[in-house]
Amino acid sequence: MRRISILLLVILGVFLCLSPMAGATEYPAPTQAFYVNDYANVISGDVRSHIESATAELEARTGAQIVVVTLSSLEDASLEDFSLGLFREWGIGSAQDNNGVLILVDVGGRQSRIEVGYGLEGALPDGRTGRIQDQYMVPDFAVGDYSLGIKKGFDAIITQVYGEYGYEFEGSEYYPDSGAEDEPGPVPILGIIIVIILIVLD
Repeated sequence: MRRISILLLVILGVFLCLSPMAGATEYPAPTQAFYVNDYANVISGDVRSHIESATAELEARTGAQIVVVTLSSLEDASLEDFSLGLFREWGIGSAQDNNGVLILVDVGGRQSRIEVGYGLEGALPDGRTGRIQDQYMVPDFAVGDYSLGIKKGFDAIITQVYGEYGYEFEGSEYYPDSGAEDEPGPVPILGIIIVIILIVLD
């Protein structure tokens, strides 16, 4: 009897492991436009057209893709896990160069994330994507203007992507993150030199 119970447990375990739906996250299907997937219905027509045309030109010139997704709610899903899974499920960017970017906005959860492929991590490291959200997106999100916040964030991101390929993006009225915070400027360096001189003199 004990052997039968153990055998049943083994069979059940194998079944659960092989089941394709076991613990699987369901992702929405991309829209026909692909570049803009506004499931939360917060993006204006003008911003949608701007993103679609700008990304189409970006892909034609560099092969890179920037995809925007808004959701009404992620429910219990983790923002990080969902964005990475959706990025891979949709195959954003070139499979060879892994040069895609996903801008995911969870309206109901009041959170956002910028998922970046390995091929663009030099242009968009975590620190820079965090600053882009804090500087360009979050202030408008806080007052309910998700459309404008997404446009500003998109423009900052596409400027960095174009820069990675040696191009300039002239389709924005906003000033993107320059990454100046990544390296100390002349004032901190001057202060260090003064401190060293004072130590030597002392």
